[in-house]
Amino acid sequence: MSDEQDVPRARLEVADGVATITLADPAGVNAIDARMADDLRRCVEQAGARRDVGVILTAAEGLSWCVGGAVKTFAELGEGVHDYIRKVGTDVNPLVAAIHRSPKVTIAAVHGPVAGGGIGLMAAHDIVVADPGTTVTVAYRRLGLSPDAGGTYFLARDMGYRRALDLYLSDATLDAAAALEAGIVSRVAGDDALATEVQALALRLAAGPREAHAATKRLLRQTGDALLERQLEDEIRSLADGAASADFAEGLRAFLERRAPRFGGAPTGVGHS
Repeated sequence: MSDEQDVPRARLEVADGVATITLADPAGVNAIDARMADDLRRCVEQAGARRDVGVILTAAEGLSWCVGGAVKTFAELGEGVHDYIRKVGTDVNPLVAAIHRSPKVTIAAVHGPVAGGGIGLMAAHDIVVADPGTTVTVAYRRLGLSPDAGGTYFLARDMGYRRALDLYLSDATLDAAAALEAGIVSRVAGDDALATEVQALALRLAAGPREAHAATKRLLRQTGDALLERQLEDEIRSLADGAASADFAEGLRAFLERRAPRFGGAPTGVGHS
């Protein structure tokens, strides 16, 4: 195994009641692949099991917090992309559920582009604090795919059905202020102040009444929680099935060729009349 393969894609540090998880694949813009999902899930589970932790804070190295799936990997896999997506889903889905259901207060400190599955990962946290330069892009439609990683669950919950669907259909990119107005992020940090503000917030919450925090989280989320696992499984199945479509093949080519996609407008297996 190479030295690069030995380096975890996520690391965990604990101090003063705060478990800081850092996405640590800046060269890969912290894209979600099987290794990233597995490393991150283990960090979340370890932090969640510690009695000395009251807050889980997820930050990231590099220019982007998380851009979602590794699109170039999709291209390299060819016809194997369906099975690959299903496999990654077995790691991503428990990760998203573990963050959402954690009894600890979870904070995502996001910056740069957040896209695709990165949105679901971000939205699974209780509090999202964004750097002013953050952008949020759903991005699936331009690849001819439907969302995964809890994106449909959390966006419909946070924005409402119509605004969430419009965000998907429009291919719009939201800046930090627009994401705040839409309810996707909780607050926007001051210029060059993300790390300082998030750390102060995490320390304050870690020193608070942890049992009351956990109970309040449970009460607020429990009405819709029965749907989450079903939604996660439906998402990853639809995403993997979509990867077998002609529209995905065209969307992937367009992405790699840096041009607008020319979709056929017909479902898989249906020809033009």
